[in-house]
Parts: sequence; structure tokens; C-alpha cells
Amino acid sequence: KYPSQRSQLVQTGRRIGRILKALGIETKIDLPGVGENLLEQPHHTLVYNGNLEESTNAFYAYITAENLFGERLAAVEASSRARIPEFARASVEASGDGALNATVIEKLFTIQHDIMFKKNATIAEILIIIAVGLQFSDYWILFPFSRGSVHLSSKEDIDKPLFDPRLMLADFDVQTTVAAGRLAKRFWQSEPVAAYVGGQVLPDAVTLPDDATDAQWETWARNNAVPNAHPVGTASMMSRELGGVVDPELKVYGTANVRIVDASVMPIQTSGHLTSTIYALAERLSDIIKDTA
Repeated sequence: KYPSQRSQLVQTGRRIGRILKALGIETKIDLPGVGENLLEQPHHTLVYNGNLEESTNAFYAYITAENLFGERLAAVEASSRARIPEFARASVEASGDGALNATVIEKLFTIQHDIMFKKNATIAEILIIIAVGLQFSDYWILFPFSRGSVHLSSKEDIDKPLFDPRLMLADFDVQTTVAAGRLAKRFWQSEPVAAYVGGQVLPDAVTLPDDATDAQWETWARNNAVPNAHPVGTASMMSRELGGVVDPELKVYGTANVRIVDASVMPIQTSGHLTSTIYALAERLSDIIKDTA
């Protein structure tokens, strides 16, 4: 199943217990991490008129923290690290009912921050698309500090779950998104590309002019973020004490033979697309099952 529908497989925990009770479903196992710790990347799009008469293949740019922040890198790294407890508290408060543990989220955020600033990982992605008459930049940050949730809406498998990604909950996600947006916009303003670019279509030049302030960028980013369809984390492979749902063999805690193998078991995002990692998970689980059969 798509990771955001994982809550239809197993739902437990204090908050989740109330959800199940209201739906007339008996709680079997206490796993409050199920459906929580949802990480989804906020997606944005810039659109311009173009004067090319042919389309090209899409191409991607993977952006590091140094690419985004330049000479401000050290200051941004220090200030964002100091705010990790604040980001963790915001996610916990938004989840409600003690569904998330601030200490656990803070640990995850610290690991994520180290990946972003100490491992030279790519932290944003820009997709360039050139079509006849139009040119696009789709862009998104890869390591959000906002956490959402997904839970059952009914007892029926076919019903969509309650999906709340809480995009842009953390101010640093907004700051990073703005930096990525400015970089994407600068590409279209630079020669020789600029010679093939017409007027700005989305957002219009009044909403986001060439000399837009940080406040204008932030407002537009918050109001126009959409899910990137890269959700992970809602059945995380972590220790049960930390809110994990599956063990290192991808077996759901408290069960004899229920395993999960999809992006929901990943406790943090990756600095790229998820597909290859999910294939690796499937191959690994295949080996585990064969070894224990």
C-alpha cells in the first residue's frame, strides 16, 4: 500500500486507541508511533512563458546547503541547530495527545541536521522542464523539519485516510524553501537561458516580483506548498521505546509474522528519490524471509 495508507494495516497507541474506539475497532497492540512521524516534502512550482518551439527532456539539480546559503552557511547551520528543540516541540504540540515524544524527535532532527550540514548531502532538488511556449521549475526541500500524521477515517479499506502533512510547520523549512526558490528563479534570469524566457506566469510578477522581499517569498511559499508524494516515516524502523513500529527485520513489534516493506519504515528522508531505497528494502526483506523460512 501507499505509505500514507499504512494506518489501515495497524493502528495503536493512546491517541490512535481513541480513533479506533470511535470507529468500533478493538486495539490489539500499543504502538503509538503508527501513523505519526510523517515526513513529506513541500513542493512548489514556478512557471514562465517561453519562446522555444520544441520541448526538451527534464533535468534535475541537486543542491547542497553550501549551494543554498553560500557565505551565510556557518551562521545558518548554527542558528538552525540551536532551534532543533523548538522544531521538535512544535511537531509534538501539533500532533497532540502525546503521540510524539519530543526527545525522540529531537534526536531524529539532530541526525538529520548533521546529514544536511556535516555530510555535504543534497538538501533541495530543482526540476527544470522546458515545453513548447512554457518553462517550469518544480522544486522542493529534501529534509523537512515538519512532522505530520496519517490516520484512519473509517473501517473501510477503500476509504482514504486522514492525511495531515503539516507542511511548513517549522520555520526553517520555510527559510530553506525560500532559498531554493530564489535559486530556481535566478536560473531563468541568467544568460543564456534568460534570452528564451518570456513573462512570469506563476506566481504572477505582482505576487512575487524579481525584487521580492523575504516576507513576500515566505508568504507565497506557505500558501502554495503542496505534498511532493514522497511520504515516509509513519511505521518507522526504530526501537519500540523511541516510537518505532518495526524492528530491524521489518517485523511489526508485538506480532509474530506481520512485516512492512515500503517507504513508511524509513524514519528520515533521503537526499534523493525514494525508489532505489525502497527496492533495496524489498531485496533485504526477501533475504531475511528466505533465511528464516
